[in-house]
Formats: sequence, structure tokens, C-alpha cells
Amino acid sequence: MLTVSGRTVGVEVRMYQSGTTAGAGFGQHQVESEWESLRVASREFRAAQADTSNVSVGLMFHDVVPARKEHQAFMQEIAGFIRSRANTITADSTAFWPHEFTSPLMTKYLCTLHLRTCEFSEWYTNITAGWVAKPDSTLANIVSEKAAKTYRPSDELWLLVQCSHRISETVLPFGGVTDLNAVPLQSGPFSKIYLLSLYGAFEWELSSGWKTLGPERKREGPTFEEFKGYLANRELLDDPIGWRDRKIQKVLQEIREGKIS
Repeated sequence: MLTVSGRTVGVEVRMYQSGTTAGAGFGQHQVESEWESLRVASREFRAAQADTSNVSVGLMFHDVVPARKEHQAFMQEIAGFIRSRANTITADSTAFWPHEFTSPLMTKYLCTLHLRTCEFSEWYTNITAGWVAKPDSTLANIVSEKAAKTYRPSDELWLLVQCSHRISETVLPFGGVTDLNAVPLQSGPFSKIYLLSLYGAFEWELSSGWKTLGPERKREGPTFEEFKGYLANRELLDDPIGWRDRKIQKVLQEIREGKIS
């Protein structure tokens, strides 16, 4: 609950989720969560494997990631494969295919394995890439779902929809307010709706529809230097959930201070 210009404002926060599936009946969000768990585990695992720690590993999965109970065995299989091919791994990426896999979990989950030596080695995957849609009925469904709930009394009620770095938690309104206004909303008790996307922040009101908060961004992707900045952001890479939550708190603080009206 906030107090803005003497009025009480209730703020409901909801993470955007596309609801898309990654195959085999698993939701994209669930698969991404499993990957993030595996990536964190891989860093501790690699730190204890001196002979393979300088090898970058590209894990191209069929559709899903090994379950958490399989992580240790899967990483052992990857390390064993690297050792068996140590003489062929160079600074140039080499692709290995299913007919070359002999261990059960690699055979089950991987369609391709990419290996190369690198001073700043990392495990990466195709799970973090995918199709990102522009605003559609998913946003309308999120608003309708939240509008159906009961909230504590307040002078106003706002809904804040937050996106993240995950494909399943991202929407890209490249067309700005034009794309957003094309989605009909049943706002219910909400007098304002905010969308915090990687493409910009937007505000909706019943009387005027959507507007951009702050200067409108050019309709282009990040520069090479900006992209390198994302990759170097250890706070984002190491703790994406905490990074998201801190961003939400920052926006709420700016609302309290009147920087966002």
C-alpha cells in the first residue's frame, strides 16, 4: 500500500508469463527454471574440475532440461565427454552430435553439444533463446485474472506487470502504445496499469489508454556495447530473480517520490 498525494494506493504486482510450452507438455517457464538451476550447479561443479574448467559448453537440448535429481550425473557425463575429446577441443567451437554420445543422459536430452576452450568459459544453452511475441491476449488475460480478485480497500488500485530476461516472461511492444492499445482490456478495479518491459515502461488509464513513461525508445535493438553490458552484468546473470525484484522496488520508490505519476 502506497500513499501518493494524500491518497492510498494499492499496488498489485504480477510477473508477465507467456504460457508457451517448450515441448513434451512442459511450460517454457518451468524449463527455464530447470536450466537456471543447472547453470548455477554447473559453476560449482566446474570449479572442482580443474582439467575441464577452461572449456565452454553449449548445451543444445531437444526441448527439456534434465531434472534436478539428474544434474550431478548429467554434469559428470559432460565432464567425461570433454576428457575423452580433450585432444580435439580447440578455441574454435566444435559441434558433437547424438551418434557420438554414449552416456544415457546426454543421449536423452541433447541434440547437439558445442565445445571450445576459452579463458572465460561458461555453460550456455538454446533454452534461453526463442520467439518473443508482441502484446496479445496474454496481457489481457493477466489483467482479467487479477481484476477478478478481492483487494483491501484503498482510494486507488494499480496493477504492475513486470517482464524479465526470461523468454517466457518477456513481451516486446516494438510498436509502442499502438501495439498495446490494440489489446482490449477489462481493467475491473484497476485505475492504472503499468507494464515494465525490456523495451520500456508503459502506463494505462481508462480515459486515455496506454502511454509511454519517459522518453520513447527508438525502435531498434541494443548496440553492441549495450549488449556487452548485459553479458557483463553479474548481478543479472547470477541472481535474475533478485535483480527483477530490486527493479520492481525501484519503480515503486520512484512512484512514491512522484518521479512517475
